[in-house]
Amino acid sequence: MDGFRASKRGRGGGSPRPPGKRGLPIIGETIEFLRDPTAFTTSRHDRFGSIFHTHILGKPTVFMRGAAANHWIYAGDGKYLRNEWSPAIQRLLGQTSMAMIDGDEHKARRKLLAPHFKRTVMGECVPPMLRVARKHLRRWQTDSELGPIAIVPRMRALAFEITATYVLGEFSDLGVELDAFSRDFETTTNGMFVLAPVALPGTAFARAVAARERMFTVLDDLVRRRDAEERSSPDVLSTLLRVRDDQGRPLPRSTIVDELHLLLFAGHDTTVVATSNAVFHLAQHPEVAAKARAEQDAMDTRAYTLESLRAMPYLEAIIKESMRLIPPIGGAFRVMTRDEEYGGFTIPEGWRIAIGPRSVHRDPELYPQPDRFRPERWLDAAENDARPPFSWIPFGGGPRTCLGMHFAMLEMHMVLAMLLRGHEWALSPGQDLGHHNLPFPLPKGGAIVELRPRDAKGEAKARV
Repeated sequence: MDGFRASKRGRGGGSPRPPGKRGLPIIGETIEFLRDPTAFTTSRHDRFGSIFHTHILGKPTVFMRGAAANHWIYAGDGKYLRNEWSPAIQRLLGQTSMAMIDGDEHKARRKLLAPHFKRTVMGECVPPMLRVARKHLRRWQTDSELGPIAIVPRMRALAFEITATYVLGEFSDLGVELDAFSRDFETTTNGMFVLAPVALPGTAFARAVAARERMFTVLDDLVRRRDAEERSSPDVLSTLLRVRDDQGRPLPRSTIVDELHLLLFAGHDTTVVATSNAVFHLAQHPEVAAKARAEQDAMDTRAYTLESLRAMPYLEAIIKESMRLIPPIGGAFRVMTRDEEYGGFTIPEGWRIAIGPRSVHRDPELYPQPDRFRPERWLDAAENDARPPFSWIPFGGGPRTCLGMHFAMLEMHMVLAMLLRGHEWALSPGQDLGHHNLPFPLPKGGAIVELRPRDAKGEAKARV
């Protein structure tokens, strides 16, 4: 924690700026960063140490490495750091959602929503989640009888319906087809990661803007109808319609729509990435998959309940290890609101701070053999106790810790448990086994697998 303590000694009292280089005029080192963010940061940490500066995406940017650095960043939210989103994300995600606000306004909004995402209320999510998952996995099985299937697009569809059901209620109430709404959602999401957010005809950003308008029209109509009905349902929309601020005022309808979109975005992509990559890792490590199936076969109950899903330590270790190796979100940015000192360096007001889980997740001092998929590391109490706080941050930290992390973990446990109990799978040969960096770290080949059902004895059935 030396770096964190050092930051308390002053606000830039003559200390040097972090080492690094600015690169080319105007564009800095943006091209090299976007080509391979992991290789970019790793090479510079190797050269400059645990903290360095560069110039990317139009602004001086500082990269830090280590749990102490993460502590300093998350402790600074709302104090010496403010949130920052790209222009494309600001345009498409919604200006009044919780992601876009800071300080007391963010704290108050989070307080309104937090009760719906507490771990203690997750039991209410199990029945609808189970119903949706069973429907999709039956479809996977039917499709797999015709040949190998791609996990990533199917996981997108499954996760979107689970998230939409929890956030919006039964999808039949929307008055629009799930597939059409889902396509508009995905088009909007893809548009958030373009570098030039100009809606010229035929561009990805123009398509994203049009898809967003269609999607927001559907959401606005749903909010209007549900508000007029004055009925209560066990979904987040009902909560947003009921909440009142300190003056007893309801949230504006436009804010509710922005918040619904944010929750769909945050709740969907995290689980798609984490669960798809877990399936991918299990296919690459059959010995781990065998141990995970043995845990499922030894369960006292075959029922899926909140209690039984929490009694799967090896499966939880697999999920944690998968998110350690490939964090669902590659990183985020904050901006300094005043000069501050960290680790003996002054970081000026206006400079950007990059948060990257991958660097701390692959720190060999925290995780021996950091590039190896080894779930057992999470079952070693001594090894876990030795790690400092903020050494595992797939859901962020501090006042902006992912609100839906308990929901996401529950969904991952359920889907993977159902897959392990009912199926075996292997990666189909000939596909690209690399990963995309943007917009999300997913297998380039889509994680194409040969899926086989298991019989009542837990053995994979042979193809005929």
